[in-house]
Amino acid sequence: MGHYVIRVQGALSHELTDAFPALAVESEPVQTVLHGDLADQAALAGILNHLDMLGVNILEVLQIPPFGPAD
Repeated sequence: MGHYVIRVQGALSHELTDAFPALAVESEPVQTVLHGDLADQAALAGILNHLDMLGVNILEVLQIPPFGPAD
């Protein structure tokens, strides 16, 4: 499906970020950025639902276009 970047408010603990093994994690001073390739819309929805159930405030979700040869 594509590469996604999910930015959430606050710094997430290692216990929380370990719940998302398919995503890389980068901590910033007041935000955490999760990013990685997701197989389909259901995978994205599952991650967003999981973050919501944990009470994490989602600030931004971006889909990064694939890199490829210019047409």
